[in-house]
This record gives sequence, structure tokens and C-alpha cells, in this order.
Amino acid sequence: MSSVRRVTAWRMGYLSIGVIFVLIGVLVGHYVEELFGMFFGIFGLSLLFEACRKSALLVSSGKDEFKVIVRGRKPPFNVIIQKNGKSLWKGKVTDYVEVGNFSFDLVDGKLLVRFRGKPLGRLP
Repeated sequence: MSSVRRVTAWRMGYLSIGVIFVLIGVLVGHYVEELFGMFFGIFGLSLLFEACRKSALLVSSGKDEFKVIVRGRKPPFNVIIQKNGKSLWKGKVTDYVEVGNFSFDLVDGKLLVRFRGKPLGRLP
């Protein structure tokens, strides 16, 4: 029996730089010039928006835990499969790919993920 959870994965580089730019925007807007502060703030917020653009599925099967990370909103999707925290497979999916127990299929512009033939969900 396997259990599935859908999570949003954060890109830590974008997240930390986005937070720094938002803080710089607040400080510059308050002490120096409001226009420059707005520029830094908007740039930081756009980086924060980009930081959460990864979707992931966590699949627990027995004592193994798989993590399927999908990057991108349009085909080709960059897919990473991790087993117990170690990278198992990385690649691009444009139409249909089978990797071990997983299969990926492009349906209506979204990526359908199957584990052992059973559909888990669509990402992103």
C-alpha cells in the first residue's frame, strides 16, 4: 500500500535572495528614495513568486519514500525522482516516459504521474 502527499517545494536560492531584496526595498524606501525602494521591493516579490514554482509528490511505499519534483509550467517538464533522499533519475518529459515504477504522461498540458500503473495526480 502506498500513500501520496502533494507538496510545494521551495527554491532556496530564489527564496533567500527574494527576502533580501524585499528587506532592502523597505529600508531604501524608508531612508533614501521611495522610487528605488519600490523597485527593490517589486523585484524581491517577483523572486519570491518564482521561488515556489516547483511542485512535488511524496510517495511512501513500504520502507521506501519517493519524491517526484517537477519544474516548469509548460512542456518540456524537468522531472527529478528521489528515493530516500538520493537522486534516482533526472530528465525532461515531453510526451511519455517510464522510469522504474513511475510513468509520466502529458495530458492537456499537465504532467500525469503514475506509480505502479495507478494515477497519483497531475503536476503542476
